[in-house]
Amino acid sequence: MAVRAGFASIAALFLAGTAGLHAQTSASEDAQPVYIEADTMSENRDSGAYFARGNVEARQGTRTVTADELEYRPETGRVIARGNVTIYSEDAPPQYADEIELDNEMGSGIATGFSTLMENNGRAAAAHAVRRQNGTLELRDAYYTACQLCSETGHEPTWRLRARRVVQDTEDQMIYYENVRFEALGVPVFYAPAFAHPDPSSERRSGFLFPTVGVSSRLGLTYKQPYYWAISPYQDLTVSPVLMTNVRPLMTAEYRRRFYSGRLGFEGSLTYEREIDGDGERFGEDALRYHLFGGGRFDINDDWDWGFGVQLASDNLHLRRYDLNEVYDDYPGLVESNVGRLTSQLYVQGQGQNYYSELISAAFQSLLIGEDDNTLPVVAPMADHRMTFDLGERAGFLRTRVNAVGLTRDAGVDYRRASAQANWSARWIAPSGLVLEPFALARADYYSLEDLPGPLPADPLTSDSFSRVLGLAGAEASWPLFRRGESVDVVLEPVLQVVAATDDDFANRVPNEDSQNVDLTESVLFAANRAPGFDIWEEGLRVTYGARFLADWTGTTSVGGFLGHSQRIDGDPVFAAGSGLSNDQSDIVASLDVNLSQFVIAADTRIDPQTGTLNRVNFSTYGSYGPVSGVLVYTRFDDSQVLPGPREEAVLSLSTRITDNWSFGYSVTRDLEADVSRLQSAGFTYRDYCTELAIIYQRENYTYGVLGPSESVQIRLTLFTLGSVGSED
Repeated sequence: MAVRAGFASIAALFLAGTAGLHAQTSASEDAQPVYIEADTMSENRDSGAYFARGNVEARQGTRTVTADELEYRPETGRVIARGNVTIYSEDAPPQYADEIELDNEMGSGIATGFSTLMENNGRAAAAHAVRRQNGTLELRDAYYTACQLCSETGHEPTWRLRARRVVQDTEDQMIYYENVRFEALGVPVFYAPAFAHPDPSSERRSGFLFPTVGVSSRLGLTYKQPYYWAISPYQDLTVSPVLMTNVRPLMTAEYRRRFYSGRLGFEGSLTYEREIDGDGERFGEDALRYHLFGGGRFDINDDWDWGFGVQLASDNLHLRRYDLNEVYDDYPGLVESNVGRLTSQLYVQGQGQNYYSELISAAFQSLLIGEDDNTLPVVAPMADHRMTFDLGERAGFLRTRVNAVGLTRDAGVDYRRASAQANWSARWIAPSGLVLEPFALARADYYSLEDLPGPLPADPLTSDSFSRVLGLAGAEASWPLFRRGESVDVVLEPVLQVVAATDDDFANRVPNEDSQNVDLTESVLFAANRAPGFDIWEEGLRVTYGARFLADWTGTTSVGGFLGHSQRIDGDPVFAAGSGLSNDQSDIVASLDVNLSQFVIAADTRIDPQTGTLNRVNFSTYGSYGPVSGVLVYTRFDDSQVLPGPREEAVLSLSTRITDNWSFGYSVTRDLEADVSRLQSAGFTYRDYCTELAIIYQRENYTYGVLGPSESVQIRLTLFTLGSVGSED
């Protein structure tokens, strides 16, 4: 009994003490019973020591200790574990040691041959580990790495951080190093007599972050050094001066703050500099140049929230000049920015089980060369409220919408509109599988327009106001036909739609503000109202027909597609040239999707029914074979479409795995209309268990005002669990 009681003391003290190497143990767990197993248990009556030898395993709650031998000396209060000591805990990674000795108060201890696998897959080891009474942990002759150790691979780790002495101070939550060196493949490449950083277990600590470096023909060699300031538990600030050899320094900053009901953030840049061209040549006058992006989103209650977004720049080339992002992804807001335009907005939105509402005010700044900000509207405001009413399984749904918007311009038409709309739809399925979907829509619009130009440039500006009532009714029928085969399942679904709409007597008096970009796709082809906004109304009678098909070879291979067309029987065309809907006969819409596991094709096109001309083509394919993979994307638009960018473009990306760790990638964006490569990049990437190194060359061949083509080299080294140094992503 005395021997058994002695071993209970050994296990209780040792299990609690080993847990205390890194974290205090709860009193409830320490009070749990201790179970110990060993090949032999004995007591030395002369010394009063207790021993457990051979496959020793002690368990208490969620903690387990295994060792070759356990010894407890009551007169000194020391507990010792020897030989292949392993410590397991539910809330911590396993720890290993050759020998561990603890006092009976569990306040201090020492381990030899100590090592541990951390939660982030990092590995730390030390010849000696000491835990002191105040909780400070000290390691001597220590190292840290996220790589597999040489004992696991037979080679030196890719990188390793060594130090003669490491102290983890639990009071100030810092880790201090003495005589620290960084090794690459076992070769020292960096040395510092002293080094310190915040304890990774601490939530947020102020300090310098890893720098980023790069080189480009426009800015020269760049060095960016971020400093992170944890202002409080709910706000922080990162200040990052950027030094460049071709131009003056640029200061960037990012501020973030959390509130009980939401969060906000701002980022910006500031410099005092002249203009620069693509080669970094400076010209013009010195000026304050800046940008400010920001936003926030806050809950009002469970259904409603409000937010804002700010996007400002000192000039239309500042962001491109310094390779800054034109989009602030953290807070996109409700109004999406168009290509080359910044958006500032304030909004409120609510959503319930059967309604959605939003109220928006917005202003825009153009980054496009030659576009005057005075011609861009200020949205003040736009209100939208939608409701859905379930009328029952057979009666379908009734949806109502009220929408109002006001647009003002310094130069151009001031536009105000209010609309009220109701539409009904149902879905009925016959026993044969035939699906019938009837629908109807009624809408009333009121317009008030000011500063309308006259027929001649010298004519005075005029104003106009009017109202109109519009409506349509129709039905769509589809019949999904399914055939199961021994090796392939086939689905064929013909679709027929008929729509009749009232005439619009005010079509020539309505400026088109919200339906300027219409591109015919499968979803648009069968939409009851094919205009994306309120200003355009498609009148008259039309018939739309098409078919969808799918062939599936037992889930391994599939081929699907769509073919559709629309015929306007009555009514005047209202859509712009290039939309695919500008004539009585719409363009033929076709799509094809092929999935062969390692080879995928997706294509859609619009075909002129009279000439067979391909008015729009979107084609993409992905394939892989062994270590090689590639993606090809081809796009072509009709010349009559008013869209930014090239009319015909191809993007090719290739990558190949050279070895288990090395790969090569190349991509090119080709403007086929101008017969020039707009963007090219090529680079090598090394990646193993703990490291990633990327070396990438990039050339941009765009011209934005005085900014011409530029070249850059990006080098980025990532040490997993520590961070990255080099060019920004």
